[in-house]
Amino acid sequence: MANRKDSSARSAKPAKRASLKPGISIEPGAKRRFQNRLLKWYRRYGRDLPWRKTSDPYKILVSEVMLQQTQVDRVIPKYHEFLERYPSFHDLAKAPVAEVRETWYPLGYNIRPHRLHSIACETVARYGGMLPNDSDELLSFKGIGRYTAGAVRSFAFNEDAPILDTNVMRVLHRVFIASGDPKTQKAMLWNLSEASIPKGKGYDFNQALMDFGAVLCTARDPYCLLCPMKDFCKSYPFDPKRDK
Repeated sequence: MANRKDSSARSAKPAKRASLKPGISIEPGAKRRFQNRLLKWYRRYGRDLPWRKTSDPYKILVSEVMLQQTQVDRVIPKYHEFLERYPSFHDLAKAPVAEVRETWYPLGYNIRPHRLHSIACETVARYGGMLPNDSDELLSFKGIGRYTAGAVRSFAFNEDAPILDTNVMRVLHRVFIASGDPKTQKAMLWNLSEASIPKGKGYDFNQALMDFGAVLCTARDPYCLLCPMKDFCKSYPFDPKRDK
């Protein structure tokens, strides 16, 4: 893929770059354009999803666990059913784990209901049924990793916490890096995810990143001609051979 250079790169003085450790720097102008265009795109094309209509940490956590390795259209009906049966951490913690597993069916990846039940029990026992928003405390739960902790902090507590799922990783890698295997560059991409969040807009920005990767910057056949980032995206025009 040919890289398009921003017009600022042709100025007499080299543009200042925002340093991201390890191993990448981005031009502040490109970063601002990415932020502004992504949020504008999201306001127009963002998906209408039920877990975006709540800030309840329990409901956010349920949605995030269900969405692990499962498509959105399969999750939506089960999300409603699950919350109707177990509307809080207390209700889920009191339920037999075998029943929770049956309610979870047929989403698959059946370690997830066990983990969610365990988190509920621990939340009730340690925090009185109120999930904490502290990153270290969230990461202390078995079953909550860095992505889920960031999602809970940004979507339930409106914090500027970074996330990095498959869609986010693909978008950031294509726009700002475009070389190497993103799976081996996760430390760099986590730093990029965190550095890209506009102050005070972590909720919308993170939701926008996920939607952009799911709807426009897809794994196969991305809609590059419609992409608002194409004038500075390092992967434009898209070459599927380079993404393998």
